[in-house]
Amino acid sequence: MVPSLGELEMQVLQQVWDLQPCTERQVSDLIRQDRDIARTTVLKTLQRLESKGIIQRIPGDGPIHFKATVERKKLLPQLVRQFVNTILGGSTDPLVAYFADSRQLTAEDLKQLKSMTSRLSRDRKSNDPTQE
Repeated sequence: MVPSLGELEMQVLQQVWDLQPCTERQVSDLIRQDRDIARTTVLKTLQRLESKGIIQRIPGDGPIHFKATVERKKLLPQLVRQFVNTILGGSTDPLVAYFADSRQLTAEDLKQLKSMTSRLSRDRKSNDPTQE
């Protein structure tokens, strides 16, 4: 089961993924560029992520270092699935509508979406016994 992660937990985890192994100070310094937040809050968030099994401490002398225990490419699809099931009630329609209406999608994003939908269509056709 995927643990639920809040906005700050996701932001901290993104930094850990990008920097690992990293110290609390490294993560805190980067997050504090965008948010007015105390270092102790970042440390507490790291501790929560550790208790959820998402990151772990690396033993050693000196400052405590952290690394992720779950790869980004494995966790993010699970979090999206959890979001669709719990927030969107299992329907992907609002998500698809968001992508269709979004002005933030780059040409590369659109290319990837087209590729994914083409692959999905092919997969569905190959698994549909009425198509043979």
